[in-house]
Amino acid sequence: MEYKSCKISEFVFKNGNFVSIYGQAGSGKTIVALQLLENIYPSLYISTEGKEYQARASRMLLTESYFLEVNNDADLIQAILNASRLELKLIIVDTINIFYRLERKEKTLIVPLMLLKEFSKLGRVVTIWQMSLNNKVSGEKFMRYFSDDILRMTKNYIIGNMRECKFKITERGVIGCLKNSC
Repeated sequence: MEYKSCKISEFVFKNGNFVSIYGQAGSGKTIVALQLLENIYPSLYISTEGKEYQARASRMLLTESYFLEVNNDADLIQAILNASRLELKLIIVDTINIFYRLERKEKTLIVPLMLLKEFSKLGRVVTIWQMSLNNKVSGEKFMRYFSDDILRMTKNYIIGNMRECKFKITERGVIGCLKNSC
């Protein structure tokens, strides 16, 4: 079988503008999300988990990328509303379901997803989803409803419907997508 290479962004957005990515902790979700910022800009990365991403982001060549940390669902909603007024090509929320996992209130997930879905009509959206210890995605029914495509991450692969992308994480970011179709 002959393999070809393409940018991770081509693989991620092959089937739509609103993409959800999920996987176990440590599978590379955040670094892949940051890699998308290198390829698509201007862009906004919204973190709901503090500043953990900053060390990785500082080693990458990120042009016209903006970063924001939010501490609750109200701040997340406000950040998305403010971002929608800018001429961004990409919004990433890492992780979208953290407040839902803590509070179990559907509005903490539905309102941000509705706003992001509206943004995806003009730009691109990536939502990162946490998994629980029993390998389930908190809020999975909402993820499936709002997303154009859903990708699962493992340590070496991004897996979509009938396709996969092998990648490698390096000091400077993500190298990859070697697979049989982009």
